[in-house]
Amino acid sequence: MYTQKILPGSLIKPPVTKKVKSGCVLLNKGEEVGAHKTAKREEIIVILQGKATIIIEGERKTVEKNNVVYIPPDKIHNICNESEEELKYIYIVTLLD
Repeated sequence: MYTQKILPGSLIKPPVTKKVKSGCVLLNKGEEVGAHKTAKREEIIVILQGKATIIIEGERKTVEKNNVVYIPPDKIHNICNESEEELKYIYIVTLLD
């Protein structure tokens, strides 16, 4: 068993895991991760605090805390904080075979 406190940065990744990595992200008002593609990976975003603007292949959606977002493989996406409060979320990414 492996446990770790949730702090900004990488949480669990290889070599602790085989095909999963995760991390915690804090974004202040106006900050964004930047558009990117996770190639052959599925991604799950868990909003812990604030509101996230999620953009997947040009489709925008505002997602509040206590919600989960699924991002399919090979999709260009971005996560932005367009709200007044700090945005905190966890991402979980897995490699597809």
